[in-house]
Order: sequence, then C-alpha cells, then structure tokens
Amino acid sequence: AGRIRQRWPTGNGRLAPPGAAPDHPDQVLYAGERSVGAVSLLGSRPSWGSPHGLAGPAVFRPRCAGGRMICGGPQEIACWGLEGGAPHWRHRARAQLGVPLVTAQRTYLGDGHEVVAIDSQGGDLLWRFAATPDTLVSYAPAIRGETLFVGPGDGRLYALDAARGTLQWSLDGRSEWQYLRQLQLSGDLLVAGGYRDKLYGIATADGSVLWSFHAGNFINSHCVDGGSAYLWSPTGWVYAIDTATGVVRWRHRTTDYGDAAENWAAVMAELVVSRGRLYALAMDQVLRVLDAATGSAQARLALPEPVRPAVLPIPDVGLVFAATQGDLILLDDPA
Repeated sequence: AGRIRQRWPTGNGRLAPPGAAPDHPDQVLYAGERSVGAVSLLGSRPSWGSPHGLAGPAVFRPRCAGGRMICGGPQEIACWGLEGGAPHWRHRARAQLGVPLVTAQRTYLGDGHEVVAIDSQGGDLLWRFAATPDTLVSYAPAIRGETLFVGPGDGRLYALDAARGTLQWSLDGRSEWQYLRQLQLSGDLLVAGGYRDKLYGIATADGSVLWSFHAGNFINSHCVDGGSAYLWSPTGWVYAIDTATGVVRWRHRTTDYGDAAENWAAVMAELVVSRGRLYALAMDQVLRVLDAATGSAQARLALPEPVRPAVLPIPDVGLVFAATQGDLILLDDPA
C-alpha cells in the first residue's frame, strides 16, 4: 500500500492530469475547474496559482514550452508565464477545441473541423487549415521538423507545413481505421492508434503504411519510448511493439478471465515510461510497474485514496497523482 508523502491543495474540486515542466524538474503544473498553477516538489505550498477565468473547466493536461504554460478545455485555452503565472493570452473556440500540441514557437490544435496555429508567445492566430466540415479535430497533432501531422475525425491523415499550414500530403484511411485517435513519433515513423483495433506505423515522408498491429480492440492510448510503442488491450495484455517493424517485443498478461492469476482492472490512464520502467494505473486504483525492456513485473502499488486516471513519475522524487477531491499528492516510487 502506498503512503502519501506530501499533499498540495489546489482550490479545485476536479483536476486535469498534472503536467511536467521539463526545464523546471522540481515543478508540477495543475489545472482544474477554477484555477491553474504550479507546485514546487521541494516546498509545502504551491509556487503560484490563480483563477483561470476560462469559459469552462480546464480539462486538458497543462503543457509548457518556451517559458509558457498553456491549458484549457473545449471552449477556450489560455497561456500563463511558467515563472510566476503572469497571464499572456487567450483563444476562444469557434466551434470546439481539441487537445493542443505546444512548442516554444507555436501551439497547434483543432477548432471544430479546422486545425489552427497560434503564436505561443504572443497569442496571435497564425493560420487555419480546414479538414472536412461537420467533423472534429479532437486529438493533439504531432510534429517532426517543420511538418505537422494531424488525424482529425474525417478519417484522413494530413501532413501540413507547420509554419504556413499548407498541405504537403494526405492519406485517406476511412475504410481502414475510421479515424486516428493518437499520434506519436518514433524517429521518422509516425505511430498512430486507430479506432478499429489497430496500431499503425506510417512513414512521415509520404504517408506510406509500413506495418499494422491488431490489438483486438480500439487503441485507447499508447506511448512511444526507445523504439517501442506500449499499449494496453482490453483483450488482457500490455504489449510492447517494435516501432521499426511492428513486431511484438513482449507482452504481459493483465487478465486471464479465471482464478489462476490476479486480474487487472481496465487501464484508462495513459501508459508512461520513465527510466526504463512502464507505469500503468488501472481503474481499481492500483499502479503496476513493469520493466520496459522485458515486460516483467517490478512492483504493485495500491493507492491510499482515489485519484484521477493519470500518473506522473518525477525522477529521483516520486510519483505525482491528482486526487479526486482536487489535491495533488506525492507518493514514493515503489520501483
């Protein structure tokens, strides 16, 4: 059983998944229905926090780059300075905003059936690209160099010029995957989760589908690290897939539908890899830690109170969770 080492009240009743600040490894970012802010893992009080004044609750995980923190929800996103939380800009939706991709220069996200690019520093709208009307761009784009990859709800994959928003190429996969749920990069390969049971390896140069892996159910979420794509399948396995070939490197059984082994609950939280360990938080409030190279079980941690479906490992510090009543909590890493 886990023990809470530290707790930070945030003033929210419901938090989005907490975010990391890569250039400030001692800080964790939070956002909720009332406020946004940052906590220092070395202190007992939040570093800063303020009411966000958004048109709706902040439900996207806070993301930061270039000294800016950006988060929000389907109605509006906003930007604050990472140091001190000074407000910088806001962007209201024309229709409905999707999960953003944040870089130091630009923030990319969907607005209804359009993809928009916003200046991350000043908030100016830089360009719009229209996909198919009456669809939604809900999932975050991915970027490699100056090419932006977007998988909106119209079943196509678009490669856009990241600076200008012009189309470089598109791939129509409606008959194969219906639409893509998540995009991750592994070198010059795009690893994409499809709604119809498969994970795909797609060449970033021209959209060629190089491999696919049938997971037995839609791909809820996957993560990519060190040449492997990791995913949980409701068929009862966690898989590690070689991103170069699509071949299974290992699989770890989570459900045997009998009494011979401990069955996991469903895994709705994103899988996370940190320092060679794979963290999987199940809906029964139990965290499992696997060896990312072999899939062998390393640890099992029963959480001391209910948390939102997200885990944030902080190397050499511990594990951060968003408690369901609105606090951030820190636990020791069992691995």
